[in-house]
This record gives sequence, structure tokens and C-alpha cells, in this order.
Amino acid sequence: MALNELQALVEDLSRRTGAPAVLEDHEQRMVVYSAQDGPIDEIRRDSILMRETAPEVRNWFGQFGIVHATAPVRIPSHPELGILGRLCVPVRFRGRLLGFLFLIDDVRRLDGADVEVAERVSHHAALLLYEDELDRRLWSSVLSHLLTPDLEMRQVAAQQLVEQGLAAADAPHAVVVVRLANIPVSGAEEVIGEAMLELLRRRVQPGLLQMARPDHGVLLVPVASPDDDRQAAVTAREASAALARAARGKPHGGDARVITGIGDPQAQLADAHHSYREALLAAKVAAAVPTVGDVAHWRDLGAFRVLVQVPLCDDVRSSCADPRLLRLIGHDDDLAGTVETYLDLGCDPKRTAEQLRLHRATLYYRLGKAARLTGADLHDGNDRLALHLGFKLARLNGSYPPAGSSRPEATS
Repeated sequence: MALNELQALVEDLSRRTGAPAVLEDHEQRMVVYSAQDGPIDEIRRDSILMRETAPEVRNWFGQFGIVHATAPVRIPSHPELGILGRLCVPVRFRGRLLGFLFLIDDVRRLDGADVEVAERVSHHAALLLYEDELDRRLWSSVLSHLLTPDLEMRQVAAQQLVEQGLAAADAPHAVVVVRLANIPVSGAEEVIGEAMLELLRRRVQPGLLQMARPDHGVLLVPVASPDDDRQAAVTAREASAALARAARGKPHGGDARVITGIGDPQAQLADAHHSYREALLAAKVAAAVPTVGDVAHWRDLGAFRVLVQVPLCDDVRSSCADPRLLRLIGHDDDLAGTVETYLDLGCDPKRTAEQLRLHRATLYYRLGKAARLTGADLHDGNDRLALHLGFKLARLNGSYPPAGSSRPEATS
């Protein structure tokens, strides 16, 4: 990414004009900013810290026509919002708006020569932003080919990354998948793209490659060894936080649950597609089974590593679930919840009663009722296994808990 060149441009502009300078993209998200040795307002500080501009500030700037402007625009101060006066120079490449160059100039000290300098810088910044966009598209495509099941495409993609110095063929890598569990794909694609772009601009880790898919983001993370995915876990937390920030203020975004899956590291770059598949499956488990947590490592999923790969139909009745389970699910949700919690907690009546806040006698009554209803013997290991697996398969295919159910899953 051309961040270093853009940073140098903005720093030089600030030095030549004596005004603090900020470069934002067309959505008014922070790209780079100059060092501060002059007046600063709350908006510049917040945009640096939050890497985005508040809606009321965008509205204030927007009413002066900056989105459609083709020449520098003066923006007056707004004391109530904590805004100092600014010069805004639109950053356009062949007429297309790519961003804004802002210089704080509350007393209109900048003269015609300073404005000309700022315009020249904006033209240079536009070219760099455009080239950067093309690079991101290219390397996103290469990463997509690296993670495909097709061996020939993977080998070509790995060679391209190695030749460009973006990865080492024999260096271990893990894949992180980040997604939103409760937002429709139509609303998630833009949010995921924003989050991936923020991670790239923040340079959270050297050698990190990323791409945005319609329903999830993908990050290829260099790790220390095939047995050490700690750096992938750090990147997963960064990606999760970025996606949560991007979702704020979007439709349905306030209640978004951010899920990340981490695949096992692979020793060879061309084998990263294995880690990608594992990360996708881990994220699927985390979304369906809350006790797994919001960050799921493939290595830690135990029986779910098998269950999530069982072909599942949309209806639990068509899945591999034991038919005795159907006498519980959808007929008596409280009873089903009691049995699942009991099984989750290793059939420990004391812990189950505490978890469900039930008297021990009430718990035994419910378990006895469930045994009579299903015909299953909860003292028999095979029957317990059949019911327990059935609950988890039903969760994975979305049949349980029923739509609209607010019953929380038991935690161990």
C-alpha cells in the first residue's frame, strides 16, 4: 500500500503551509495525517483516534458542497461541534472522488500560493490512492486463487506472492475468517470491506494479506511456527474490533455479533487453503454454538470438528439427529433445554441445577419426564451420546433452538 508515500506527502504539505493536514478517503475515513504542532480541534483528534468522522461533522462539511466540488472549498468554524475553520481540497482522479485533503486554517492564513501547493499535493495523492485501489484488487484476487481447491491456481498464486516479496513459500501461515453472525449478507458486504480496509491502513501486522468476501473477511497471517498460532489470535482480535467499529451506525449493526474462526497454521504457503477451510468451519460452529465463544480455534473444537462436516439439511428431521430427540425439540423447549444443559455439564446434577437455577428435585422431575417422553435412558452412555450429538447437529443446521427462542445456551 502507498501509505508511506501518502504520509510523506501530507507531512511535506503541512511543513510547507504551516497548517495541520489530514487525508481522508471518500467516506471521510482517516488515511494519513501530519504531525501536530499547531492548533487542533476536537474533530481532528477524534478522527485520528476513531479513524472515522462523526455523522454530524460529515453533515456540516457536506453542506458546503465538498462531495461535488472540483476546487478547494473553505469550511467555516462550528464552535458547538468543536470544529475549527478548514480548507478542503477534493482528491479526484479523472473526475472520480477518492478523498479529501483537509488543512486547519481557522483564521484564513493560507494564501493563494498555499492553496496551489495543496492542489498539487491532492493530484499526487489521487494518483497514489487510485494505484493503491488497483493493487488491493490485484492482491485480493491472488489471495483468492491461493485459497482455492485448484492446485495449479494455488501454485501460481503462491509464486506471485513470493516473487513480489509479500510472502515466503516455506513460511507457516494461518487463515483468520471474520464475519457477522446476525446481519444479512446484503448488509454485511460493505461493512466487511470497510473493516478489511481499516486493517490494511492501520498496518496491524507486517506481511498481512486480506480480502473481503460478501459474507466474511479473510486474513492470511504469517505465524512463528506450524504449532504456534498466537499471532493469528492477535490478528483475529484486531479484525473483530475493526468489524465491530465498521458495523456501528449501519442498519442492524448495533446488535451485530462478530465471529472469528482461526484455522490451523500450514507449513507451506500453497497449503493455506486447508487453514481457510478450517477457519470457515470454526466460524460456523462459533455462530451456531454460543458456548464455543466468539473466537473459535479449529484445533480446540473437539467433536465439532467432525459434526460441522456432517452433511446437514435445513430441517432437523432430515438430519442425522436421533429420532427420539424430535420428541423434545419443538414440543417442550424448557425440557429440551434442561436435557441439553445436563448433557453439556457431563450429567452432573449439582452443576445443572445451579446453572438452570432449579431445585434438585425439579431437575430430577424434568429428567424423568424427558426419559419417558423420548424413551431414552439418560443413564446409558450410548443414549446420552445420541441425544447430545443430536442437539449439536440441530444447532449447526439452525433447527434448534427454535426461531425466536430466547433460551440461553448453558455455559460450562
